[in-house]
Amino acid sequence: MTSTASTIHGRTRLIDAALNLSYQRRSFSSLGIREITREASLSAPAFYRHFEDLADLGTAVILEVEKAVIEAFTEVRMSTAKEADLDIRPMLVKRFFDWAAENPKPVVVGASEAFGPLERMRNGLKKTIRAISEDICSDNRIAALLPGLPHEEMIEVLEVLAQNVLFMAVEYVEKPQERSAIYDKALRIVSVIFAGAHATHAMKLEQDSTPAP
Repeated sequence: MTSTASTIHGRTRLIDAALNLSYQRRSFSSLGIREITREASLSAPAFYRHFEDLADLGTAVILEVEKAVIEAFTEVRMSTAKEADLDIRPMLVKRFFDWAAENPKPVVVGASEAFGPLERMRNGLKKTIRAISEDICSDNRIAALLPGLPHEEMIEVLEVLAQNVLFMAVEYVEKPQERSAIYDKALRIVSVIFAGAHATHAMKLEQDSTPAP
């Protein structure tokens, strides 16, 4: 095995070990570096060849999620690129839920640490939600559903949605018998938030155009 391959392999083993342990406990921040390396069948010093500390490892987990989700959403967008009038929101939600069901550990761990004590991990999750929202926003079909809304406000709408859908994905993972109902509920929330953003923007425009008394 080459040095590069060995480095990647060791890094992956540490990430997988941390996910296994934190998934069982629902707490990433409570993990110890020695128990992570023991779970990964690596020596304790090996940890520091890949990560600075536990927060650095947690950030790496979140970045892996970001990469995977954006790739999954890109597949949806590319496969439907020729359908200019298609509402791709249901497809994006379904694709994320399916991905979450296939990869439950990073989803559950990420959601559980959204308000956890590791600030870098919390900030990493916020950045990931932002990156995913920007990626979705780059599709003109999404922008068309929020006509006239400034780009930054559009991203804020998608960030709110992403946070809601993330926590619903945990339910989707853990309650397979309720997945259809959870998916339908997610779509209702998406519709309500989009409609609310559209109505609020229209109201603001009307107020701005009304002459002062």
